[in-house]
Amino acid sequence: MMTVDEAVRSLGKSIQEDCRYKRYENAKKSNDADAELQQQINEFQLRRMNYHHESEKEQPDAEKLASWEKELDSMYNGILEHPGMKEFQEAKLELDAMMQEVDAIISLCLNGEDPETCHPSLGGCSGNCASCGGSCH
Repeated sequence: MMTVDEAVRSLGKSIQEDCRYKRYENAKKSNDADAELQQQINEFQLRRMNYHHESEKEQPDAEKLASWEKELDSMYNGILEHPGMKEFQEAKLELDAMMQEVDAIISLCLNGEDPETCHPSLGGCSGNCASCGGSCH
C-alpha cells in the first residue's frame, strides 16, 4: 500500500505530466523570455511604485495620482492584451480549474466519500451540504 506522502508525490508527477500544466509552464517560460513584455511589466512596476510613494505622502498630489492612475490602467490593459499574456491567463485558468477539482475530490474523500467514485460538482449543488455550508434547500 502506498503512503500518503508517496501518493501526493505521484499526484504531483501526474500534474506535471498533464497537458494543462505543460501549457501553463510553456506560456510562463515564453513570457519570461519575451523582452518586450518584460520591459512593459518593469515599466508598469516602476510607475506603480511611484504612484504608491506619492499616495503615502502626508499631502499627496491628487491630480498627479489621478493622472498616474489612468496611465497605470492603460499600461496594465496593454500588458493583458499582449498575446503571450492572454495565453498565460487562459492556461492559468485551466490549471486553476484542474487544481480546484483535485482539491474538491480530496475534500470529498476527507468527508468519507468513496475515492473511486466521488465526483465534485464545482458548478452547483452536490447534494452534500457539508461541501458548501448548506442553506440552499
